[in-house]
Amino acid sequence: MAETQQDRPQAWLWVVGKTDLRRVSRKNDGPLWNPLFAHMLDAAACAECLWDHYLPPFTRARLAEAFGGGDESVAKKVVMVLAALHDLGKAAPCFLRMVGDSYRGEDPELQQAGREWRRQARTAGLPLPDDSGMAGAPWARHEHVTAEVLPRILGCECRRRCGGTGRYDSAAKGLHAAADILGGHHGHIPSPVTVQSAFPATAAETVGGGWEPVHEDLVDAVLEIIGVRRNEFAAALRPHRPSAIPLALGLIVISDWLASDENRFPYRRLGTARSGWWKASRDQARQAVDELWLKAWPAAPGGWPDLYPDTPMPRPFQAAGLAALPKAGPMMMLVESDTGSGKTKLALAAAHHVAQVTGAGGIYQAMPTRASAGQVAGVLERFLRSALPSGVTAPLAVVHGTAKADSRVHALLDAGENEKAEAEADLFDLASFMGLAVNGDHTPRGGAVLDEWYLRRWLGLVSPFAVGTVDQVVLGSQRSKHWAVRLFGLCTKTVIIDEAHAYELYQQRLLDAAVAWLADAGTSVVVLSATLPAAIRTSLIEAWCRGHQVMASDDGAQGPITVIDAKGTVTHTGPTEAVPALWTAIDLQPDPGVEALAERIVSQVEHGGILAVLRTRVDPCVELFELVRQKITRRGWDTDEAVLLHSRFMPRDRQPLEETIEAKLGPNADDKTKPNLKRPKRLIVIATQVIEQSLDIDFDFLITDLAPTDLLIQRRGRVHRHQPNDDARPSWCWHAHLLGDSTRMRMPKMQVLYKPGDDGLPIVEPPEKGETKPSNLDGLIYSPYPLLASWRVIRHKQGPDGLTVISTPGDSAELIEAVYGERQTAEDEEGQLLDRTWSTWQANLADEDQEAESRLIAPYDACGTPVRMSELASGEDIGDGETEGSGLRGIKALSRLGEPTISAIAFYQQADGTTLSYDPDGKQPVDLRYRGAQRSKEEKVLHRKQQTNLLLNALQIPAHWFAGKKALPEPRAWPTLDHPPVRRSPVALLTPDGTCVTGPIGIRYSPLTGLERI
Repeated sequence: MAETQQDRPQAWLWVVGKTDLRRVSRKNDGPLWNPLFAHMLDAAACAECLWDHYLPPFTRARLAEAFGGGDESVAKKVVMVLAALHDLGKAAPCFLRMVGDSYRGEDPELQQAGREWRRQARTAGLPLPDDSGMAGAPWARHEHVTAEVLPRILGCECRRRCGGTGRYDSAAKGLHAAADILGGHHGHIPSPVTVQSAFPATAAETVGGGWEPVHEDLVDAVLEIIGVRRNEFAAALRPHRPSAIPLALGLIVISDWLASDENRFPYRRLGTARSGWWKASRDQARQAVDELWLKAWPAAPGGWPDLYPDTPMPRPFQAAGLAALPKAGPMMMLVESDTGSGKTKLALAAAHHVAQVTGAGGIYQAMPTRASAGQVAGVLERFLRSALPSGVTAPLAVVHGTAKADSRVHALLDAGENEKAEAEADLFDLASFMGLAVNGDHTPRGGAVLDEWYLRRWLGLVSPFAVGTVDQVVLGSQRSKHWAVRLFGLCTKTVIIDEAHAYELYQQRLLDAAVAWLADAGTSVVVLSATLPAAIRTSLIEAWCRGHQVMASDDGAQGPITVIDAKGTVTHTGPTEAVPALWTAIDLQPDPGVEALAERIVSQVEHGGILAVLRTRVDPCVELFELVRQKITRRGWDTDEAVLLHSRFMPRDRQPLEETIEAKLGPNADDKTKPNLKRPKRLIVIATQVIEQSLDIDFDFLITDLAPTDLLIQRRGRVHRHQPNDDARPSWCWHAHLLGDSTRMRMPKMQVLYKPGDDGLPIVEPPEKGETKPSNLDGLIYSPYPLLASWRVIRHKQGPDGLTVISTPGDSAELIEAVYGERQTAEDEEGQLLDRTWSTWQANLADEDQEAESRLIAPYDACGTPVRMSELASGEDIGDGETEGSGLRGIKALSRLGEPTISAIAFYQQADGTTLSYDPDGKQPVDLRYRGAQRSKEEKVLHRKQQTNLLLNALQIPAHWFAGKKALPEPRAWPTLDHPPVRRSPVALLTPDGTCVTGPIGIRYSPLTGLERI
């Protein structure tokens, strides 16, 4: 009679999954270690609960196709088993020798528990080597051990290493793919070489026999409790569709992270009845999912009037867009119209439609900058009040590096805390009244909330609703750490990509790859742009169709809205002009120099007006601001009538400045149909591109440095943006133009400045190396050819009065294609400059394209061949996806090209040499005490305040400041502060006047003008 699991000593139960390093279990009178099997059950229960409540139908269908032969009930159990077995490799001496180690200093209690565990485990039959053998056991990461041992246990006939390919048993390829997926649950899918190298960690030749039966017993115990047979399990694994890999891996990782919450999933103690472990795991998983609101979007019924009761009738182009949406299945929608035309409202309404017809689990809205993401979060929060059924609560995450410092995030966190407190109070009162145990339902207040869980590095994308930067999307198409978690979070919802024209070619290529992944996963995509070049539109459509493995079929119509369904049918719709034409008179002028410009703008607003100057770089902004400030001071103006805004401010100084500007120059907060009563009589705003997209503000007149036409059109959207303010604008900001039909039209003006050379042509090329006084550093920001081509387009359209009158969106496509379409030509010096800058531009574009191709991973190649598992490998063998290496082995994941910055936290060191503060006056002392992960309510408040203050004092130092003759010292050479919150962070200590005295010596910071190099 064959030996059964019940006949063997249950040594496998003594395999440790976790130890109480953070003292959570001991605080709750629990054991000091948790059996691996208990954690396996917790992870499986989380996967089950997420499958039932979080995954949308199309994601379950993709997983059923890959892991259940099309049967969702089978796939659900198979994925639960995989989630349980992710840590199987912990059953190895190299992992178990760490049991009892404290990592954070001495923990005698834990060390004693480790010694006692070894004694008892050996007695129970766990094949642990003696202590010297444990210390010398071959090392491998436990997830790689899982990937190495699992295929053999579940049916691969090779019995020994087959290179991770299943080449000796073609039916086992699915087993190896599933094992490699589990091998990637710490962020990087392992290569075959990495998997093979894990073999000695449990091989009889190196650590002694007995580990294969332990692995088999653990696997059998999991299969038995979930209800899957070994042969059924192996037969179900057919992950041929590429998107099945990140979907499965993302689900397993999130299940593991949930199950690793030691407060929500207490340690199990051996000796207690195992029959209750599974029930407890499932109950705790349901509670965790409920507490984190990890549930797919239950879209409220209704249409546009229900979503936007204040504007119950959509505009014609919005109505046309909604009418063109497919009645079933995923879609991609491209919306091209002017700023202020209502694109965002249409996108959110389209996402609501998709949720109703496909079950999409939520929305991720991708923005070009952090500031713009913060602004849109408020829009989405208001939308959710109508888009969620009455009383339903859902999390809304803000996803970028400084989200913890965002006041809107704090408000959402507070709303989440209040919601939980109200739920507990309601249940307690109900239980007290009825004399029952607390086990009821709570009717939530509804709307957007947030939990601190979503503030971890990748988890914001898992939130059903999220707003963040486009970086998160493009990193999902690279071998960045936990790229699968990013894709998993995105693929379960509708993805809205806003301001699509603002991305460089490198990002566009990565975005194409991401769109193909989203399409392959059954996700819907909405792309918004005011100025989308035809080539980008075509590449996005091709990426969508490539993801669906179909050919595009275009109806050939015209319109600002393009809809593509899963079959590749391309439909164009909407009126040619989405909104009434916006006319603008562009005044193209030579740059008069900073002194003359300062005098001009101060004189211009002497008697009233709101004027903005948008400069390409920070240094010219600061120089102009300082001159303007001197001039207005001499005139007796208030100093706050001129403000400076750019990217080199600490968030502590920049955020209140942005809030003040938006309050003064934005729409009326109470009634957008009325003028903003907070609007000042006069104001000068000098800024970089930060005002181009992130703030809903309105100027009477804009002066901008020369830029490519698509950006100029975007900037035009900040002039006379809010019509209720029109009657209060000064007369000098208007231009009366006679149209061809003898109609005299009053329109806003915008001035574009260029630097003329001796030949009269604009200086667009960057300075030559070695120039002592560089003539045009702006040429390092924008490619010279688009600058020159844009100058020519504006000049050639000038009328007799010297002004270029444009109508948007009517003229937008022509203006953009004139620059980005067919190559421009000319005679003499102008033609030579065009030829030279064109050649340089094409070479730079080719470099960007190559950079993207070297980093991106796409679901299918140009021939439609699915990506191989080995091509998804990352980590130490191929470059870890996070840090630079050498050659192709170390390709770094980058969300964008251009100059990087070095982050540092800045503190002010007061005169006593020891007191540190967040502000120069010393009124806000720095708190660097350790605020542990397990905290009381009061400690949570202090921890949040501490983290917020640190982020508010972050400086972004340009990387080129660390090179050259006046190079700043490298961060690794800076002195460190021996305090837990900043132990791993570069810190700059400033004197109260802003001069750096420790760290990046050679910089100075001013709350008025920002960061500068001295």
